[in-house]
Amino acid sequence: MAHAHGISGLVGKLITESEVNCNADKFYQMFKHDENITNIIPHIYTSFKVVEGDGLISGCTKEWGYLSEGKARIVKEQTTFDDETRTIHHCAKAGDMMNDYKKFVLTLVVNPKAHGQGSTVKWIIDYEKINEDSPVPFAYLSLCIKITEGLNSHIYASE
Repeated sequence: MAHAHGISGLVGKLITESEVNCNADKFYQMFKHDENITNIIPHIYTSFKVVEGDGLISGCTKEWGYLSEGKARIVKEQTTFDDETRTIHHCAKAGDMMNDYKKFVLTLVVNPKAHGQGSTVKWIIDYEKINEDSPVPFAYLSLCIKITEGLNSHIYASE
């Protein structure tokens, strides 16, 4: 018997939230001013360049080289951010992940902890798969956790 599958099987959201030892503004600014990210976490990011606009202005287009599941990949994205809420949206426009996803938006939100030192780092992945065979992007969620750990270690060591 055939089953009709609605779009709900293709659309999803993944969220991870971590506590880090470093200051929320430092973590946010480190990721926003990402020109040194390849030096800070080279086991994740292999290349970075601003393709269109100014890298410090919301709405610019960036190209990232990164490693995921042992494979070198590229993504071109439009980056928007809100300094007041320490939020950065990365909306994929081209690259390897577009082979599996019609829509892929990665959002980073960094907030100071309510009581005490440190911050919380939340990553949200909103996606729409091209078809049922496209994977749920758990590998990208895992990558976000590794990015958080790498940046936290770097910032904490330099404080």
